[in-house]
Amino acid sequence: MRIARAATILITVSLGILTFTSIYVVQEGQQAVITEFGKPVKAVTEAGHYWRIPFVQEINRMEKRLLPWDGAPQNMPTKDKRRIYIDVWARWRIVDPLQFYKAVGTVSNAQHRLDEVVDSAVRGVIAKNNLIDAVRTTDNPLEYESQELARDWSARRERVTTGRQQIEKEIQRIASHDLGDTYGIELAAVHIKRINYIQSVREKVYERMRSERMRIASLYESEAQEEKNKILGQTRKELDAIEGEMEQRSTEIRGQADAKVIEITARAFGKSPDFYQFLRTLEAYKKTLTRGTRLVLTTDNEFLQLLHRADENSTK
Repeated sequence: MRIARAATILITVSLGILTFTSIYVVQEGQQAVITEFGKPVKAVTEAGHYWRIPFVQEINRMEKRLLPWDGAPQNMPTKDKRRIYIDVWARWRIVDPLQFYKAVGTVSNAQHRLDEVVDSAVRGVIAKNNLIDAVRTTDNPLEYESQELARDWSARRERVTTGRQQIEKEIQRIASHDLGDTYGIELAAVHIKRINYIQSVREKVYERMRSERMRIASLYESEAQEEKNKILGQTRKELDAIEGEMEQRSTEIRGQADAKVIEITARAFGKSPDFYQFLRTLEAYKKTLTRGTRLVLTTDNEFLQLLHRADENSTK
């Protein structure tokens, strides 16, 4: 009885373990390749619960979603003989799990294959296009910070014939050729991340940029000096006009004041000529007869008339 119960428990546990190991789950965003003794036999691309033969079949899960690829910057020439560093990134997915497992096996191996395929496509396409096509998408005029730069650009303008978007599409088309059949991979997108000159060319470009900025700065300084001279000239002109008007007004006021003084003096003189003559004579004495002054005059000089009168009055 005990042996039968133990056997029942053992069988139940074994069946449970067997059932547990026979069921596997494929999550959303995943797919799997089933191998028997290392040989791929089936692919599962939909999420859910599935059966397998335990200890015989192995589950190799892999991503169903987009995967990133980021290449290293590559040094290459353009059609117009300019050496540049170009950095490209891409997105890819596994579309045929069985072929993918047979051809490369792992995502890491697939990344190495993409390094070769995409870099080769980039090098071939860039060599057939000018630098301006890899940099710009449209041929629309650019906006510059000064008219001087705009004139320089117009004189040296390079026309966009292909454009960056078309170059990226061409790289994707060439790189995608036979990827599905050979590796079970689909290249979803390829984009240029960064373009830069090599070090020697960058130094020349920076030097040219500096010289252009210095030339524009000198132009701004000359324009500023010219504007300064115009402002100073206008200011001087306005000041001269104000001073002239002020001088004219001052002269008019002084003339009016002098006329008023003359008028008042004339009226006073008309009312009392003797008193006015007396005041004028006293004023003349005050200005003339100062300390240390010597006058040689005859006794009948009109200048001494008041003094004679004063002497006559004192004698009487």
